[in-house]
Amino acid sequence: MLDSDAQTTLNDLRWHWEDAYKIDCRNGTWPAVPLTDPFVTISRDSSAGLREALRQDYAERGGGDGQANSST
Repeated sequence: MLDSDAQTTLNDLRWHWEDAYKIDCRNGTWPAVPLTDPFVTISRDSSAGLREALRQDYAERGGGDGQANSST
């Protein structure tokens, strides 16, 4: 069970990236799996670290400006 801050952050990450990644938070680790490559896992120890890794990965995969949902 996540505390309310972690749950809010998880919800925010999912909202912004749900079209490109499956995102979770388990045991203090923030993993994300690209929907286009389900054999890859991007994992960081913090939500901020994961957010930055997703931006970089998304841009490298040709996703443009590094944000899946442009209303951020």
